[in-house]
Amino acid sequence: MQNSVVSCPKCGSTNIYKNGHDKYGNQQYFCKDCKRTFRLVHSKKHKLFSFPYPKCPVCGKTMQIHKIKKAFVKFRCRSCHTRDEIPTNLPQFVPLPFDSFKFFRFPIFIVLKAFVLYFKAVSLRSIRDSLNIKVSHVAIYKWILKLSCFFSILVPVDAFKVHGDETVVLFKSKKYYVWFLVDHETNLIVAWHVSKYRDMGQVKILLEKFFGNNERTIELITDGLGAYGAVKILYKNINHIVVRLGQNNQCESKFSLFQDFVRAKRGFKNIENLPMYVNSFCVVRNLLKLNGMILRVL
Repeated sequence: MQNSVVSCPKCGSTNIYKNGHDKYGNQQYFCKDCKRTFRLVHSKKHKLFSFPYPKCPVCGKTMQIHKIKKAFVKFRCRSCHTRDEIPTNLPQFVPLPFDSFKFFRFPIFIVLKAFVLYFKAVSLRSIRDSLNIKVSHVAIYKWILKLSCFFSILVPVDAFKVHGDETVVLFKSKKYYVWFLVDHETNLIVAWHVSKYRDMGQVKILLEKFFGNNERTIELITDGLGAYGAVKILYKNINHIVVRLGQNNQCESKFSLFQDFVRAKRGFKNIENLPMYVNSFCVVRNLLKLNGMILRVL
């Protein structure tokens, strides 16, 4: 294809045509006179995911994205075509830094009190009245959204027997699934996950959030959902125990509290905030549970 605008940087000829794209998506040109292939732009693509791309186990080169699936990303080596998969986990929440409250107009204890009351299913206007300060319910809502990105749940190091279950949250007639793993001994939520689907890939993501870098032998109790069939295939260190539907009380008690929270808030206005709400709900419930345990010991 003749191009009268672009010229060859070597010979200056305009007798060129487009010749595909390079691996970064930049347009390539071919000069018919000097037989040279060149590019006018040399930019590289931005990474689609923040985690480091895996190295090829055969040749050691960095692998490239091959396909993006619902629960994982497929990578392929450009040299030897070796393939690998990495689950697309939710972003990890960073610890709360000390100066995170410096932009709040009110003291820290007031902001934290509003945060805890909100996830105890108290309405925004009721929180405003209980704080006894001049602040709007919209400002309190913005506090909640900001703090929900900071906290992360505390996972017991000796959690060797956990219960797994999921519940449904409706948003504009679409189903979203919230997954919990609850410790049998302490009744603390040790892992959570939010997804659009209820398949084996979501179970894998939930368990990898729980294990992290510390794999150990555990006992997993579920209600027999078919998606948990991946446990026996993927994990040799998990003893999967199935109980009858309705008898997984450790998780169902947490879900009843979560559904009460959803009903009190009359659903969600923005589904993108659902992971933040779930994380903060788990943080507050674990803190309330730990506080009760400490008081019983004292």
